[in-house]
Amino acid sequence: MSTRTVLITGAAGGVGSAAVRRLTELGWEVYAGVRRPSDAGRVPGGAHPLVVDLIDEETVDAAAKEIAARTGGRLDALVNNAGVIVEGPVELVPLEDWRRQFDVNVVGQIAMTQAVLPMLRAAKGRIVNIGAVSSRMSGPAFGPIAASKAALASVTEALRVEMRPLGVEVCVIEPGLLDTDIFGKSGASRRVTGWRGDADAQRLYEGVSTKMGEFNARAKPGPVDSAVKTIVRALTERRPKSRYLVGRDARMMAALAKLPDRARDRLLLRAVGIDAATYGGQACERPGTADVPGRFTR
Repeated sequence: MSTRTVLITGAAGGVGSAAVRRLTELGWEVYAGVRRPSDAGRVPGGAHPLVVDLIDEETVDAAAKEIAARTGGRLDALVNNAGVIVEGPVELVPLEDWRRQFDVNVVGQIAMTQAVLPMLRAAKGRIVNIGAVSSRMSGPAFGPIAASKAALASVTEALRVEMRPLGVEVCVIEPGLLDTDIFGKSGASRRVTGWRGDADAQRLYEGVSTKMGEFNARAKPGPVDSAVKTIVRALTERRPKSRYLVGRDARMMAALAKLPDRARDRLLLRAVGIDAATYGGQACERPGTADVPGRFTR
């Protein structure tokens, strides 16, 4: 086959749509996975839209079968781009949201990979997972998304080793903050589902939510095109890297992740502006430290 084939999930979103457009321009035959049939109209022209809801195995299997029928059972690349973001303090995020975070960002990626892996092996193709630099270093209110991306990074590493003798290249791309609407969708979802915990617990974290909102408002997201260029590199370089960082903030966070934990925590809390006063003056009293100057006490 002279035309290379690729499946990109999350093709209706910012990064996915831009990647579909760019790879189509480069002459790839692109299969664009969208969650709902109504999203097919958002797929750039020239691509083949397919309904792929990562938590619905029937749609995943049906998409794989359609690609196999069209290509004769060969697929050159898979870009696992679809994902969701769940934000919030570990104590307050409802368990159903934790499950949704992992169902989409981890189990769903595995389901899609399993469904098309025989075709990728036949082509000695490539798998590109879109992770996040938060897999290396989490922070306040980022526990759910960071945990799911850390799990995806571990799955990617295992798959990379398993596939190397079979000629399939596997890598993960770890962007920093990108200029997409995914965080806006996360906020809208949060307003619908709300928090768990009683009123006292929710009041305890009000200051944290405010500080994180201010910090995010100051952040300068990178262009989507930077991630798209990296996807193209990962698909076309003769010897692709195992990991790609995208964006200045991603490189900075990767460097901070190498610091000792306590030093990193202090720098992170200072950057965000969170201290004991943020929690209404409450803080953790450790055994034997109540009278030590400079220690937070309750």
